Amino acid sequence: MALSYLTDINLNKNELQNAVIQNLGTDPSSGLVDGWIIYNSTSNELKVYNGSAWTNVGGDITQVTAGTGLTGGGAAGAVTLNLANTAVTPQAYGSSTAIPVISIDAQGRITAASTAAISSTITISDAESTPNTDGVVVGTDTLVFEGTANEVTTIVSSNKVKFGLPDNIIIAGNLTVNGTTTTVNSNTVNIGDNILLLNSDETGTPSQDAGFEVERGNQTNVSLVWDESEGDWSFKAYNHHSTPALVDYKIPTTFSASIGDGSATAIAVTHNLGSRDVIVQLFDNSTFDTVYADVVRTNTNTVTISFASAPVSNDIRVLISTIG
Repeated sequence: MALSYLTDINLNKNELQNAVIQNLGTDPSSGLVDGWIIYNSTSNELKVYNGSAWTNVGGDITQVTAGTGLTGGGAAGAVTLNLANTAVTPQAYGSSTAIPVISIDAQGRITAASTAAISSTITISDAESTPNTDGVVVGTDTLVFEGTANEVTTIVSSNKVKFGLPDNIIIAGNLTVNGTTTTVNSNTVNIGDNILLLNSDETGTPSQDAGFEVERGNQTNVSLVWDESEGDWSFKAYNHHSTPALVDYKIPTTFSASIGDGSATAIAVTHNLGSRDVIVQLFDNSTFDTVYADVVRTNTNTVTISFASAPVSNDIRVLISTIG
């Protein structure tokens, strides 16, 4: 039978010797008081009530052992665990000309580190029949996207390469445009050699619908058509300044003029037919007889006629016609 104390016992800092903590087979569930100490003989645990639950204050760790990759540990007191050193030299690995080469073990540690020089070369090529190739060394060379003056522009921005056309384009070779409609938004079209070839795929005699039209809005202004009845080309222009009507303008294929001034023996005649393939005939304006003189086709628009003696004023009639 145990003595029952109804007040605290003060040992005045004297030892409590040979004392045994209260043994219980289960943790009490009633009459609980903060700081109550018991020994649970079933679980063999020294416990204290912390105000909300029974907690084991005895502990069960008897030793701390350093595992793989660690050093330190111990069986008593405060112990410390440290990361074990590896064979890797502490430093930065890799540069603009070298890449790092590393080895990692099962615990995620880097166990070896070195570098390898960057020597990769990218081969680039164009699409010519006989390709031009070059090598770009990664990390050393700069790959440049270069355009051509007045033909192609290139802009590099935000990791993108943009190819475009300049405002003023010069085409060195031939230009072929496929499709049925070509729109030119300009007021003037300059043709260097004054030759505009229309219906270039026509063979033999042009068809009746061969030609072209120039329109403003939905009104045809000028058209060039093949006249089947006369076997020739003619312009048809719409008259806007009087009663609307179509006026025919034949493309000149012949030229005639009277020459002679009584002093010149070599006379240049400008016919503006645009070809050296012309037939030149002469006759006397008085007798209407055919006459002959030296004829030189000076250029595509001029012939030079030479006489042994100068013909009198407008005595010779010149007839010029184109061939083809």
